[in-house]
Amino acid sequence: MKNSVLAALFLAGFWAALALLSLGRSPAELPAGTADFAEGAESPAPSPPGDLPAEETARGTTPPEPGFDEGFLLPVLAEGELVSMELHDYLTGVLLAEMPLSFPEEALKAQAVASRTYALRRYEHRRHETAAVCTASGCCQGWRDPAAAAPADRALAEAAVRATDGLVIRCGGALIEATFFACSGGRTEDAAAVWGGDLPYLRAVDSPGEEGAAHFTDETRIPLGEFRAALEALDGAVVFPEALGGWVGSVSYTPGGGVAEMELGGRPFTGKQLRKCFGLRSTAFTLELCVDEAVFTTRGWGHRVGMSQSGAAAMAREGADYAEILKWYYQGVRVEPFE
Repeated sequence: MKNSVLAALFLAGFWAALALLSLGRSPAELPAGTADFAEGAESPAPSPPGDLPAEETARGTTPPEPGFDEGFLLPVLAEGELVSMELHDYLTGVLLAEMPLSFPEEALKAQAVASRTYALRRYEHRRHETAAVCTASGCCQGWRDPAAAAPADRALAEAAVRATDGLVIRCGGALIEATFFACSGGRTEDAAAVWGGDLPYLRAVDSPGEEGAAHFTDETRIPLGEFRAALEALDGAVVFPEALGGWVGSVSYTPGGGVAEMELGGRPFTGKQLRKCFGLRSTAFTLELCVDEAVFTTRGWGHRVGMSQSGAAAMAREGADYAEILKWYYQGVRVEPFE
């Protein structure tokens, strides 16, 4: 009997001690799967495969903060009417109007940065009394209403603008004259050769890879009588000998391979004069006189100063990014956020 009582007391003490030890355990000592939840708490319901937790989903659906371009209002003269336009919408319209959207993505980005720089420089140094820019390509930059464009084209233009939001090109801390054109014909031109002012970042550079571009070379044929009459209208002192070989005299060239000056009928004419007079695509030309016509063979299309769009596309196809393209065509510049 005494032994039974002692055994019972021993067992009761053993189980009481075991219970006290269990209550004193730290969470790290508890069995796996129990340490993460307080007493009475419910385990969270498992998320469906692929779902984010509620707080992550909320963050993902919050609209992003507007970028620089969306917050900058640009005064634009559109068909004679002054319009306050988000820079984002303006640049999207410029890309739609000024560059083929079939060009590589990095070339489109380079165009977006160049066009943003051009617009913001015009904002600081206005060409129009009430507006920073107009929508005429012959004066400022061409523009096409994004709402009227095909959705796929608009998406490509917008993507290039968003990817470069707020980025501009500077030289010596100032926004550059970010001029551009369609095709150089193999080499760009010095600004001084076209406009007379020397800008260190607008110097002639090679532009390889354009050989397959539209207007890499073109021919302009003019009846010989019209050719002669046009030159006489420009300078009444011209004299044309009977032999065609004596009509063309000396020729000088610019750093970019354009005609600086050509002697015709014993009188000097600049390449710019001849381009305008005969509607040539560029000043990079040769002239051949035949029995019944004058044949100009031109290289490239445009003033050929700054970024060649066809050259930018060629560089992008070879793996260059938009910053490398811009720094090639605009020498000694920085690509950085507008501040």
